[in-house]
Amino acid sequence: MSKRKHSELAVAPAQADASLVDDEHTFQNLNLDPRLNQALAKMKFAKPTLVQAKAVPLALQGKDILARAKTGSGKTIAYLLPVLHHILQTKTATTTPEARIQSLILVPTRELADQVSKVLDRLTLYCNKHIKYVNITKPVADSVTMTTLSTNPDIVIATPSKAAWIVKKVQQEKFQGKLELKYLVIDEADLVLSYGYDEDVKVLSEYIKSAGLAVQSILMSATMTKEVDILKRFFLRSPAILRLNDGNDESAAGKLLQYCVKCGEEEKFLLVYVIFKLKLIKGKTIIFVGDIDRCYRLKLFLEQFGLKSVVLNSELPVNSRLHVVEQFNKNIYDIIIASDENEVLRNEDEEEVEIKEAEEVEIEEGKTEDKDVEMKDDEAEEKEEEKAESDAESEDSDAESDKDEEMKDGDENVESTKSDKKDKKKEKSKPTPAQQQKRKRKPKKDREYGISRGLDFQNVACILNFDLPSTSKSYTHRVGRTARAGASGMALSFVIPTELYGKHKATTYAPSQNDEKVLAKIEKSQKKRGNEILPYTFDMKQVEAFRYRMEDALRAVTRGAVREARVKELKQEILASEKLARFFEENPDDAAHLRHDGELRSARVQPHLKHVPTYLLPSGGVTTTQAPAMVPFKKEVGNRIRQNRARKMRGGRVNKGKGDDRKRDPLKTFKAGF
Repeated sequence: MSKRKHSELAVAPAQADASLVDDEHTFQNLNLDPRLNQALAKMKFAKPTLVQAKAVPLALQGKDILARAKTGSGKTIAYLLPVLHHILQTKTATTTPEARIQSLILVPTRELADQVSKVLDRLTLYCNKHIKYVNITKPVADSVTMTTLSTNPDIVIATPSKAAWIVKKVQQEKFQGKLELKYLVIDEADLVLSYGYDEDVKVLSEYIKSAGLAVQSILMSATMTKEVDILKRFFLRSPAILRLNDGNDESAAGKLLQYCVKCGEEEKFLLVYVIFKLKLIKGKTIIFVGDIDRCYRLKLFLEQFGLKSVVLNSELPVNSRLHVVEQFNKNIYDIIIASDENEVLRNEDEEEVEIKEAEEVEIEEGKTEDKDVEMKDDEAEEKEEEKAESDAESEDSDAESDKDEEMKDGDENVESTKSDKKDKKKEKSKPTPAQQQKRKRKPKKDREYGISRGLDFQNVACILNFDLPSTSKSYTHRVGRTARAGASGMALSFVIPTELYGKHKATTYAPSQNDEKVLAKIEKSQKKRGNEILPYTFDMKQVEAFRYRMEDALRAVTRGAVREARVKELKQEILASEKLARFFEENPDDAAHLRHDGELRSARVQPHLKHVPTYLLPSGGVTTTQAPAMVPFKKEVGNRIRQNRARKMRGGRVNKGKGDDRKRDPLKTFKAGF
């Protein structure tokens, strides 16, 4: 690990520990179990990162923790180490330890759950006989999950929906395992509620309170948001609050270069073609688009020019998505086209962000009582409003029931006409058989899928926002995929000016109408972080020479071609995911041969587009394509004497050439078999 400078520690005043701020701090000084230290040495981790150096000692003391640290700062190891240490110490202290589920790690996406499992694999290398853990986020039958949990693993990795399912089974007395929670971890806490897990989190919180469990909770997040405050009230008791700014933040901010390009809708495709065909961007790139259809439209468009890419979206099976990320990290793919349709959709005004930051300062200074009172007042007001609304609804319903009684007493024919109208409405609302088939065919999106957060993409050189996200928060998460661990990176965003929106109907994307408003919020948000988004202008005179080729390719990528490609890709990935999953588990090396960037061939293929003519290249530029080889008009004849000698050696027929064939008399060579 690279050496890090420690800059700021925001902890409750009574919980600050000056001994932790030490540049020479090592994992050996944390007094962890020797088996964990041995695993860390095997992973070549000599010194902890800032969040690890601050959070691990506090967690070992049994304190609840709320830590904010940037993506890629080592939060996973920071919460796994104290949990593993406590479990090992408990089992060492007793001669016959009882099997039970002690720890629950909640993550918002299945991809992140898989990542946590891989880190656990490495950390428990020397103690895997004593610690058992399972990942129950995979889409399997409930009976299979129940059987897995009946073995009472020490650690369970789950999404909040799976955790709520476990709690309900326990309350119904249908749970076959033994649930005795001592440790609760919520990773990416700022996303858990944004993905629609509100009710699931409440179920878990109420269960912990009703069961009287003394649970040590750790919340890890990249940002402090309203969602994090809600989780804090649910699970934390007088927590140590860590607002960590890595000493490398200033240098890292300079290493992330952010640009925006204002262009027309069809020019997005033109610029993407020029950028990748002329190799203006070197290294691995993640292209973010707005929806799944645009995923396949862009992939088919790039295929026209011989550019390979791989698609990542919520329709694909989980195994395929994980395999794509794994191979991307192994440099097998250079371009991922990702649809971020489950991005963080809760828009935040800049004023609310400023208020939130002020509230965080109050928390750090220990002024939490007033805030809790305000929150309670807000909750009381909300309850009163809900009560008033429910009373109004009940009054309306009573009035309606009175009216109905009057109608019944007054005229029975009116009631019959009402029922007839209801029947007609029901008939109209019923979907036709064709509509039912369409609904069945439509693949289900995975609501637990997330690409901008929760996935560990390594060595990403560029983030290309083909479609601008709808919030500044989502933009921050997207560009956080690059310029990590001291490396440099670039973020390039396409922005549609208001006057250019809707000019090219074939490529129009509805949310792009608000690009300029969203860009203003993004610029304001990034400015607060010390970053600047610079305008970038292409030399359109040179780019225009490629326009006619771009238009040819776009005409070939029709709606029907996109629909066929989407279905074809889904069928291929489902087949590979289901039928080959067991084979790949037994033969992991063979999984590398399964590629996801093959050509879909759903659009009309135009071979001439794969090669860039020399006259289109910028003057003085480096030619990226090889010069065409000369094709002779006549086939060159080799050394006939040498070829005949070789045939004689093999016992074959000697070729005498075309001239000899013309002189040969077929009557003289004819042999009749009498």
